[in-house]
Amino acid sequence: MVSDSHSVALPGIVLQPNEAELQRRWQQRIRDGQFSAAVVGLGTIRVMGRSGDTPVPFPRIESLDALGQLAPDEQWAVRAAEAIVNQARAASRTVLAPQPGQPGTAGQVASLNTFDPNLEHILVASMVTGG
Repeated sequence: MVSDSHSVALPGIVLQPNEAELQRRWQQRIRDGQFSAAVVGLGTIRVMGRSGDTPVPFPRIESLDALGQLAPDEQWAVRAAEAIVNQARAASRTVLAPQPGQPGTAGQVASLNTFDPNLEHILVASMVTGG
């Protein structure tokens, strides 16, 4: 018996979707464009690597305090984005938050030490090795 679109109910047991299922649901939500009310937009982390950059979309929310207002797949996507930033910082990779400038001015780029779920763009720079 299905209780809702987020979990399966059995007598006395509620099975939560696994990570692969949450990722699949998140990708479908992006395609459908149907987000929870707490989502203010779609953000993207661009992870730079040897073969270019990999865009990772996440739901933008005002703060991590709003996680409880999101569907499980949206929560998963925010936590996955947060983990990318945390892992990059732990590996001493540079994480940047570009901010667009006003008309006629250049934008600015700030170093990011912790994940901010309200940012529209986050860049994780490539590892620089050698000298």
